[in-house]
Formats: sequence, C-alpha cells, structure tokens
Amino acid sequence: IDPQPLRKRIADITDVLMREEADTARLLAERGAGRKPAPTPLRTGIAAAGANELEATIADLTAQMIAAADELKFELAARLRDEVQELKKDLRAMETAGHVR
Repeated sequence: IDPQPLRKRIADITDVLMREEADTARLLAERGAGRKPAPTPLRTGIAAAGANELEATIADLTAQMIAAADELKFELAARLRDEVQELKKDLRAMETAGHVR
C-alpha cells in the first residue's frame, strides 16, 4: 500500500482547517473580540449579548477544531468546522442587518 495518497488527503484537510482558523481570527479581530463592547445603541441588550456569545462560541469551537485535527480526529474537526462556518455566517448576517457593529 502506498501511503502517499493518504498523506495528501490529510494535508488537504489540515489546509482547510487552517484557512478556517485564519478566517475566524480575522473576523474576531475585526470585531474586536475579547474586549468589552462599547455601549452604543446598536450594541445593547439582546443583540449585544447574542453577538458576544457568538464570538465566544466561535473562538471556543475553533480551538476545539484545531485540537481535534492535531489528534487526527478529522471527522470531528470537520463537524466543528461546519458549525463554526454557520455561526460566522449568522454573526455576519447580524452585522449586515445592522443589529451589531
């Protein structure tokens, strides 16, 4: 058995996961995740709590995704990646709708 094709597929998977991690880092940096949100009319109440919770969940799941990939648990990493992508889509939709900045 030639392990070459398997190595390539693992490299492809890890590349996808690393791109997802980079996208998450960029999104959270743009949003200023980790700092206390400024009290603005657009970022108060439920919208602010929702956005802040989404940011924290995205960061946590991304860390779990990378840990799963490091442990060669690629199916789990892929499921986490899909969930992170959906959460980021929701966060971006909130921004587009003007609910948060």
